[in-house]
Amino acid sequence: MSSKRVRTARVQRAFDPDADFLEETTRVRVRFQEVDSLRVTWHGHYLSYFEDGRNAFGRRFGFGYQDILDAGYVAPLVHVELDYHAPSTFDEPLDVRTRMHLVPGARLVFAYLVTGATGDVKVTGHTVQVYTDLAGELVITRPPFVEAFLERWGHEVQSV
Repeated sequence: MSSKRVRTARVQRAFDPDADFLEETTRVRVRFQEVDSLRVTWHGHYLSYFEDGRNAFGRRFGFGYQDILDAGYVAPLVHVELDYHAPSTFDEPLDVRTRMHLVPGARLVFAYLVTGATGDVKVTGHTVQVYTDLAGELVITRPPFVEAFLERWGHEVQSV
């Protein structure tokens, strides 16, 4: 299989699971302190860009960390996966497309597509979060505020 086909398959695997979704895009710029001695963005900073994407998503849809906390829950990360496709460099603008996949159960699944100014894919990945109550106990059924969120935004849900 050619390297381009492998890369395309990795982008599709990370970003297009078979689930409906809501999506938001935000722009970040690679800061000087995020570049390593090889003059490319240090790999760990992409997790911060994912966080920027989740925060932008939360602002747009009213589903941010404070909204979750106000409902009496927290949503810790339990899984992160990244695939690196191409490096980014100092002061480069990056678009972080963040999709919240509407999956069954009491978990949050976000997929990320990080692209450069010309649309070239830099990183893809996904995260999984679960809900706990404020005492740290795992919640195994979808919280009521999530159902209300889905009713409020159902008209904007997109399909793969």
